[in-house]
Amino acid sequence: MTLLRQYLRALFNARKLFVYTFLLCFALMIYTPFLMITFRSIGRGWFGRLWLPPEYTLDWYKWAIEVTQIVKITKNTLIIAVLAVTIATLIGIPTGWALGRRRIPGKELLISVILLPRMIPPIAFALGVAVIFYRLHLINTHFGVALAHVAICAPYAILVLSATFESLDERVLEAAAVCGANTWRSFIHVVFPLILPGILASMIFTFTTSYNEFTLTLMTYGKDTITLPVRTYLAIGEGYWEVTSAMSILLVIPSLLVLFMIQRQVAPEKLVGGFKGV
Repeated sequence: MTLLRQYLRALFNARKLFVYTFLLCFALMIYTPFLMITFRSIGRGWFGRLWLPPEYTLDWYKWAIEVTQIVKITKNTLIIAVLAVTIATLIGIPTGWALGRRRIPGKELLISVILLPRMIPPIAFALGVAVIFYRLHLINTHFGVALAHVAICAPYAILVLSATFESLDERVLEAAAVCGANTWRSFIHVVFPLILPGILASMIFTFTTSYNEFTLTLMTYGKDTITLPVRTYLAIGEGYWEVTSAMSILLVIPSLLVLFMIQRQVAPEKLVGGFKGV
């Protein structure tokens, strides 16, 4: 029995060692690129086989702010993202209600059509959008770039909000009707507070999708609507690796701030719109 107990303990420890090793390797795979970019953005003279930069500086951030007009570019990026989030949410709420609360013939086919822009190769879709937008004179406009982003942002909003509406407890809506609330008052005072976490969840997805979108922006931007992802790509082509790394760090910060603020206001387990049984 003692030998068997020792064998089982060793086997259990080996399993734990394997699990921890796997988790460590997975974490290194995810976070090592961010660490490399961070060190590159603050390092000077980092060449050859050096493990770490020999000197550290913030000059690359200064270059990124002054030379690449990062403030103007960030403003463009945020304007486009806010427009895309607003339009996608306005589309997602009624569409999500219809898909989540109504029986629609061919519902599965309709959802497939909604998801189509996410399924086809991005460059193929972006080329088609660019041809149409050139004819409509929407190239190099904030609204035009945002409208292009809506094509890939709206599916997230529709799917999240349809799940949110579908999970609403019918008893709550019936109780509101019994208490004399009409459709509008029932939506404002009963439905809206329940679906607010779902709306915030869809806004997280749509904001980060629009904020980080590259292919559609590359095909529809102009000198007045250049965004951070596109400017970072152009800086890579110009050979400014350190400045590009600094811009990449600046690109990540707003997304992290938005995610942090939303999570402070809404419990993460409610971001999927699960309210059944309230």
